[in-house]
Parts: sequence; structure tokens; C-alpha cells
Amino acid sequence: MGMFDEVRSVSKPQHKRNKPKGKQRGKFSQETIRAIYSRDNGRCVKCGTSRNLETIPHHITYRSQLGKGEKRNGCVICIPCHRWVHDGQLGPNGEPSAEGRYWFEHWRDENLDENGDMRNDTI
Repeated sequence: MGMFDEVRSVSKPQHKRNKPKGKQRGKFSQETIRAIYSRDNGRCVKCGTSRNLETIPHHITYRSQLGKGEKRNGCVICIPCHRWVHDGQLGPNGEPSAEGRYWFEHWRDENLDENGDMRNDTI
């Protein structure tokens, strides 16, 4: 009998992961999505429309750049404004495509506190 003829199975450990899988890292939870939509009153923060909204909030700091799935890193955005940020299209008022990403970073810094809530002085 050879050494590979006997099967010595070992049960899989039952502990949880220390870190989420790469695919899950930086995603918004359902609770965070609801909080972002509530904070932004269900309107695009750039153009103010409540039509053609993305179902998932926009990551201001992209997940690929280690942007977290936190309330402060998300905002409600419509599909045309989202294309402005990602696809190189002109903005809703004819803004150059290169400004899209930076507009949202500036919006976050000017309007949100460290918890992702609207600052009292901007309401």
C-alpha cells in the first residue's frame, strides 16, 4: 500500500475571515446606502434631479484607490452625472470631463463632516 492510498480528511476551520474578500472590500452596506440616500434627500448632489438615479451611491474616492464603503465616501448621483465622472463625457452644465472627479471630492470636503453627515453650516 502506497502513502497516497489512505485519505486523511481534515475538516474546514469554522472561524470567520479577518478581512473581507477583495471583491467585498469597499462596498456600501444596505444600511449605509439608505443613510446616504436619506442624507442627500434622494437627489443627485451635482444637478439636483431625482430622476435616473444610480441604485448604488457613487464612491467619491474610488474603490480601486482603497475608498471605503462609508457614508462620508458616498453620494447620490444620477446616471448622466456618473458618466461625467467616469466616462469622459461633458458635465451637466458643459463642464470638462476632467473636472468631474474633483468636483465630488470638493463637495465632500465642503459639505460633509467626519461622520458623513451634512455640516450644520451648509444646510
